[in-house]
Amino acid sequence: MAQVLIGTSGWSYGDKSEKGGWVGSFYPNTTTKKLPYYFQYFNTAEHDASYYEKFYKYMTEDTFSKLVDATPDGFQFSVKVPEIITREKKLAGDSIVLFDEFLEKNITIETSKQAWCYSIADVAQFYSK
Repeated sequence: MAQVLIGTSGWSYGDKSEKGGWVGSFYPNTTTKKLPYYFQYFNTAEHDASYYEKFYKYMTEDTFSKLVDATPDGFQFSVKVPEIITREKKLAGDSIVLFDEFLEKNITIETSKQAWCYSIADVAQFYSK
């Protein structure tokens, strides 16, 4: 039988619901530990922050290792490939080197609880050149 994973495009939406966050609509209050609360209801989440360079450049293998340690067996992350690889480099040039670096940072999740999430802009342009 197939396993069904249900989750959202992230878990760390700490603003109150009036400001577009989840506090008050999902999380009970601002002091709630987001990921432990989240995995009581869902068994997967997209790791959206890995896509954005302003967050990704500070991430290390330890960042991803801590996520694995913080979640129960059976929980799975869909890690978004950084925008520099998919949007800026459009999978060309030195993007393979950058992707190798990305895999090195993600090695802990890669081997235990991970799916890849590619967000590729202007796919039609890849084929028209």
